[in-house]
Amino acid sequence: MSSRPRPLVLLVVAAALAGGCSDRRSAPDVAAVVEGTKIAAAQTEALLETHVRNELAKAGSGRIDGDRKQTLTHFVLLYQIKHALLRHLAKGMHVSVETTNGSSPEAEAGRLSQAMAERLFPDVAEEQRQGRFLEWFDEQLRAAEVRVDGHFGRWDSGRGVVQ
Repeated sequence: MSSRPRPLVLLVVAAALAGGCSDRRSAPDVAAVVEGTKIAAAQTEALLETHVRNELAKAGSGRIDGDRKQTLTHFVLLYQIKHALLRHLAKGMHVSVETTNGSSPEAEAGRLSQAMAERLFPDVAEEQRQGRFLEWFDEQLRAAEVRVDGHFGRWDSGRGVVQ
């Protein structure tokens, strides 16, 4: 019996190695992690797809170029990061709001931010409270522990944005 490797065996080994390498290029499971809370890449992709469809419908054209898609990706992921951080901060402050059926994430975030602003700035006039809260939240965003998977961009903590 010969000790030379057979061509079929070499082909199978080469295919297995090539397949293993291609997994590294596939989309990640997690788009970002915000203070330990994972943002699923599938959710980011679904939101992105919705934004792309809406933009195409408004423009009446059939394509979005790569730069615009990247901008939309960063926008969508920043939206998710802000919502995750808001929920994280609210939990730490023991602030919660009642969720209603059919309530949008934006409505819930609005109620949470209002309740948190009232807790943080009880002696500030209503018309100034939200501005103070937004300043405070921007500081929290820049200081937060955020990791973004390179597939979706990169986190700029100094500006609190995805690039």
